[in-house]
Amino acid sequence: MSVSYTCPNPNCGVTLKTPNKVAPGKRVKCPKCGEQFIAEPEEKPGGAAPAPAGGALKFADEKPAAAKPADAPPPKKQDDDEDPESVKKGYGVVKETEEEIRAAEKNKPKFTAVQDKFKKSARGPAMSLLVMPANLLTAEGLLTAIGGLVIFVSGMWPLVFSDAAIGDEELEEAIITMLLGTVIFGWGCGICFGASQMQELASYPMAMAGAVMGILPLLVGIYAIIMLQNPKVKAGFEETEGGPDDEDEDEGKDDEDEDEDDEDDEEDDEDKDEGRAKKSRRKRKDEAEDEDDDEEEEE
Repeated sequence: MSVSYTCPNPNCGVTLKTPNKVAPGKRVKCPKCGEQFIAEPEEKPGGAAPAPAGGALKFADEKPAAAKPADAPPPKKQDDDEDPESVKKGYGVVKETEEEIRAAEKNKPKFTAVQDKFKKSARGPAMSLLVMPANLLTAEGLLTAIGGLVIFVSGMWPLVFSDAAIGDEELEEAIITMLLGTVIFGWGCGICFGASQMQELASYPMAMAGAVMGILPLLVGIYAIIMLQNPKVKAGFEETEGGPDDEDEDEGKDDEDEDEDDEDDEEDDEDKDEGRAKKSRRKRKDEAEDEDDDEEEEE
């Protein structure tokens, strides 16, 4: 494969072709202009300029080009916060003066207790205190009602399911047993109703009645009575319609509303009277002006 070289003489510029590549540093004579040249080595990848196909030639008398000095590194930018003197002295902690400390303490925000804008409901604490006694009363009421039902059935059984004739004494005993079972069943239902009123904070008197009934037969009502005497529990009942002091508060609010309505009515009446007086004054003034105009026309 032939290799071509271009003569570097600007007046010649002939292209030389050789069967083999000329070794770098070997003298070559141009057959046209007669100048002698030296073959240069090929540029490595990453060089400034790519070498032509086959290599490059230069004049034999030409001196090699001086190496270009490397660019000086750019000056390092000096930080505005650091000057040469501070770098020499080193780093340290700047202590605040007494005046700065006093000013900081003076301007320090003070936090105080935040007051609630709205009144907290007392029903939540009251209901949490009454959970256990209400549940115990409910369980006692159910057991009592079930016991009364069993007693009633035991007294009724000989009268309904007995083939033999029943005497007067047996009939009387069965009736007494049935009445006793009915009373016990109603007693248990009353305890359950009082427990429900207690749990829902619906009625303080009914809750207290259920607690008193709960003393018999399992003495659970004593615990319920103690819890009903708690001030937090009473405050929770006061917020409901069945509270002990709720009716008085409602009456006081109704009286205040009635007084406000009476005051508003009186103000409206006064405004109406003033408007009527103004209208009558204007009417009299207009009549007087009309009379003056009539007199002037007659003259």
